[in-house]
Amino acid sequence: MDETFILNELKSLILSKTGIRTITPADCKRISIEISKTLNKNVSETTIKRLFGFAMVKHNFSKFTLTTLSEYVNEEYAEIGNSSLNLSKQTSLRTWKEIHDKATKVTDFTLKSVRNRSGMPYELTIGRKFAEHDFEDFFKNNYSFTCFISQPGYGRTILLSHLAEKFLTSDLPEYKDSTLLFITAYSFFNKDHISPNFEDQLKLQLGIHPKDSLVSYIKQNYNASGGKFVIFLDGFSELVVKADLKKQLFESIINFICNIEDNECIKLVMSMRSTTWIKFYDRIRHSAYLKTKWFPGNYFNVNDVSNVPPLTEKEVDLILTKINKIDPKGINSKLKAQLKFPFHIQLYYQLKEEDPYFNYSTNITFYELISRFIQDKIYRSNYYTEKILFLKKIIQLTDYGKKGNSVPKDDLISELSAFKNAYMELLSEGILMEEKSQQEFHPREYVRFIHPHIFEYFLFIELLEKFHLKVDSSFFDYIKEEYKHTNARFQLLQWTIRFIIRIGDFKSLTNIFNLELNNYEKNYLIFFIAENLEYRNKYSPETIKLLREHQLHDIIIKELINFDFIDSCYKEAITVLIKVVDTNENLLVYHSLLAFFDILSLDTKLIKERIEILAQFKSAKWLIAPHNIISMIHAKIMGVSSSQEELTFNDIEALILMQDPNDVSPQQAISYLLIIILDQLFEENASTQHLINAISTQHAKALSKRAPMAIFLMAIFALVSSRINSDKNTDRLESILVSLADNKSRFRITKYTESIIKLTQAYQAKNRREYTMAFNYCNECLELFKRNQLNMNSLSVYNLIIEIFTALKDPVKVNEYKYERLCFMEDNSISHHLFVLPNETKRF
Repeated sequence: MDETFILNELKSLILSKTGIRTITPADCKRISIEISKTLNKNVSETTIKRLFGFAMVKHNFSKFTLTTLSEYVNEEYAEIGNSSLNLSKQTSLRTWKEIHDKATKVTDFTLKSVRNRSGMPYELTIGRKFAEHDFEDFFKNNYSFTCFISQPGYGRTILLSHLAEKFLTSDLPEYKDSTLLFITAYSFFNKDHISPNFEDQLKLQLGIHPKDSLVSYIKQNYNASGGKFVIFLDGFSELVVKADLKKQLFESIINFICNIEDNECIKLVMSMRSTTWIKFYDRIRHSAYLKTKWFPGNYFNVNDVSNVPPLTEKEVDLILTKINKIDPKGINSKLKAQLKFPFHIQLYYQLKEEDPYFNYSTNITFYELISRFIQDKIYRSNYYTEKILFLKKIIQLTDYGKKGNSVPKDDLISELSAFKNAYMELLSEGILMEEKSQQEFHPREYVRFIHPHIFEYFLFIELLEKFHLKVDSSFFDYIKEEYKHTNARFQLLQWTIRFIIRIGDFKSLTNIFNLELNNYEKNYLIFFIAENLEYRNKYSPETIKLLREHQLHDIIIKELINFDFIDSCYKEAITVLIKVVDTNENLLVYHSLLAFFDILSLDTKLIKERIEILAQFKSAKWLIAPHNIISMIHAKIMGVSSSQEELTFNDIEALILMQDPNDVSPQQAISYLLIIILDQLFEENASTQHLINAISTQHAKALSKRAPMAIFLMAIFALVSSRINSDKNTDRLESILVSLADNKSRFRITKYTESIIKLTQAYQAKNRREYTMAFNYCNECLELFKRNQLNMNSLSVYNLIIEIFTALKDPVKVNEYKYERLCFMEDNSISHHLFVLPNETKRF
C-alpha cells in the first residue's frame, strides 16, 4: 500500500471529522489544537500544512505522525483506520456478519461527518417523503442503480443521510436483513491511481481481500437470508480530480453495475449535481441494458435534469417551526416560496442566528438571502474575479436584460476560452446552465441564468456601473422607460431601494414617488422602504438622524394621504414607520392614520387605546386635535355622552375657511375625513354635503388636480347625495367617478375609493329601481369590506340590502339579512343602538 493513498485517505477523514469543506492555512492551526486536545499528542501546525500542501514537503511523514493522525480520525471507529494503514495484512473475512458490521461502522462514520458538516444544526433538518417513496420503489423493483439529481443547494447529502438513518432504524421486514454502506466518492477515490476500480475500493472499505469477489459475498448472503446490499454514494461535487480521472471513475462504476447483471441483491444509490449526471449519463445513454437498470425516480424533470423537487409547503413549515419555534403562518408567503430551495433555508437560519427577530413581511428577507447566496457562491469562491467578468458579459449581451436572460453560446466563445474554469464552476454551482433550442431545424446552444433573481441582481449591478454608481432621477427614469413592460422593473426598483438605504442616501428615495406607480406598487414600496429602514436602524444608530436630515418621513406621509384602507400594505407600512419615526409630529400623523382602521372596525377597545396615545401629543398644525374628534366618535359608537365639547357645523365651517387654500396638508386631510365620519355617525347627511362643499371651495385649486384625496372627497359627496338627494347632479357625479375608476392607468384611485364608488352605484341603482343590479353591487362591496374588517362600511351595505328587499316586498329576505346583520354585529361586538333602519330604532 503506497503512502500517497494513506495520506489522501487521512486528509479526507480529517476534513470529515472537523466539518471543513474547503481547507485554508488558517484551519491547520485549529486541526493541530484539536488533535492535542483529543489525544494529548502533538502534531505541529507546520506538519498539518505540509500534509495539505500549504508547506514544502522535504521528507516523508514519520510513522508517529501517520499513527497519530489515524488514531485522531478513527478514535471511535479504529478499524477503519487500521484497514487503510494495514491493507497488506488483510485476510478474507469469513462471515457476512463481519462485513455487515464493517459496513455499518463506515456508514455511521459517514453520517457523523454529514452532521458535522451540515450548514445548520442537523436536528433542524428533515427527511424528504418523496425520497423515501422513491427509494421504496427502487428497492422493491428490478433496478440496479438510481441517482438523486439536482442543481446545487437542494440538500441531496442531507436527504441521503436521513434516508440512511431511516433504513438503519426501519422495522420493515425487507430492510431488516439488508446491509447499508454509505460512502463518499472523495473519501475513497485515489487520484494517483491510474485505473481506479470501484469494486476494489468497496472491498477496501469493507476489509475484504482484493482477490475475493464482493458480488459473490453478497449473493451468498442474499441466498441465505434474503438481505440485500445497498450502497449510498455521495460526494461527487467535492471530488476534485482531472476530467479524465473522473471519466475513469464513471467507467469503473458502470463496470460494477454491469457485473451486478440481473441480481436483485445489490442496489446502488448515488447523488449528483445535474452537470455531473449529464456527463455520467452520456456514458450510458447508448446502452439499452444500462438504461433499463436505471430507476429515474418519480419526479424526473428532463428540462431541468433533476428528480429532486423543491421542498413542499408542509416541509418548509416543519423546518421553520424547528428554527423559529413559532407558527409558520406568520411567515411571508413569498419568503416561504423562496425557502422551498433548501440552501436558502440554511442562509435564513444564519440570519435568524444573527438576529432572532429577523422577520419581515415584504421581500426584504428574500433579497437578503439572494445577496448572501451570491456572496457565498461567487464572491467567496474560486475564480471570483473571472466569474464576475463573465456574468457581466452575459448581462451586456442580453442588452441589459431587454433580450431576456440567455445568450447564444457562440457569442461567448472568446470568454469561454479565457474563463474556462470560472465558467465550469458557474455551471457546476447552479448559477448558469446550458440549453439547446431548435431554430429552423438547426440546434443552437444557449447559456442562461437558472434563477431569474440572480440575473436581476447582476442586471442591477451592471446598471449601477452604467450610471457610475449615481442613483438619481435619470437612473429611475431609465428603469421606468426601458423596463416598462417587463417583470424586471419592479425587482430593479427594490434592489435600488435596498442599495440606497444601505449607503444612507435617503434623498434619492424621493425619486421613487415621481414614477408612474399604481397604488399597489406605491404602497408596497413604501412598506419595503419602511422595513429596510427598520432593518438598517438595528445596526446603524445614525438612521433616525439621516431621516430627519432628508425629511423622508414628510415625503412618505404625503404619499400616504390617499386613505387606501383596503390595501394591507398600507396599514403595515404605517405600523413599521412608527418604529423609525423622527419627530412627534410625524408620530401623531401615523397614529391618526391608524385610528381610521380602529374606527372603521368599530372596535371600541382599540379606539380607546388610540385616543390615549394621541392625547400625549400637542400640535398647532391640526384643524382640530385628532384625539378630540376621535373621542366624540368613540362616545357615539358606545352610546354615551362625550366628554368633549360638541362642535357645531358653523364652528367646523369657520375652521375650514381659515385654512391655507393653496394646498391640503396631511393634517388637514386627516381632520376633514374624521369630521365627515363623525357627521355620518350623527346621521347628518345634509351637513356632510355642506362640509364637503366648504372643503372643495376653500381648496378648489388643490382639489382640481384629480389627486387621490380629491377623488376620495368626490366619492364621499356622491355617496351621501345618492342616499338623500339623488338628482341629475348626482347622476353626473356618478358618471364621472365611474369613468375615473375605469381609467386606472391615468387616475390613481385607491381600492377603498373604488369601493365607495361601487357603493354609490348600488344606491343609484336602487333609486332607479334596478334592484337586481343594486343587490349585485352590494354583494361585491360586502365581500370586500368584510375581508378587510371595515365593519362600519359592512353595516351600511347590510342596511342597503334590507332596504332593497323591503322595496321588493320580500319579507323572507328582509328577515334573513336582518338576522345576518345581527349575527355580524354580535360576532364583532358592535353595539345594537347603531346602524339600524328607520322603522327599527335609528338610521345610519
